[in-house]
Amino acid sequence: MEQSQRFFDLILDVRRLYVEDMNKVLTKHQLSSAQWLVFKEIAKQQPTTLVEVARSRRIEKPTATKVIRRLIELNLIETSEGKDKREKILTLTTAGSEHYTTMLHEVIQKQTEILADVEQLDLVTNELSTIYQHLQKGKDE
Repeated sequence: MEQSQRFFDLILDVRRLYVEDMNKVLTKHQLSSAQWLVFKEIAKQQPTTLVEVARSRRIEKPTATKVIRRLIELNLIETSEGKDKREKILTLTTAGSEHYTTMLHEVIQKQTEILADVEQLDLVTNELSTIYQHLQKGKDE
């Protein structure tokens, strides 16, 4: 098998295992890893909009809409009118802010446990960042 194919297969396998571990943490908060990523994006960028969240998470708007509806049902985020009636501004509710802090702590703790024994994590992270930049550059061309 080519080196590059093995690399991408490993990336996908690492992602799958990571998502499984994160879902164990997140399910007790009634969220999936995909919902968590949208929730985290809103928390980081608030006030924000569905379009901005979809763009930054690189997901389709209908997918973002479905996730956002679920976050509203859980009283984690709220919407308000934007510049026109079609635009909805997304922010965390008070309960959502508290929940976010708790969940972030739990996720970071789990990530730390997972990566505790990885030697040269900084080097691996820097190399993956470089690979990501190359992939992004190739996509933009």
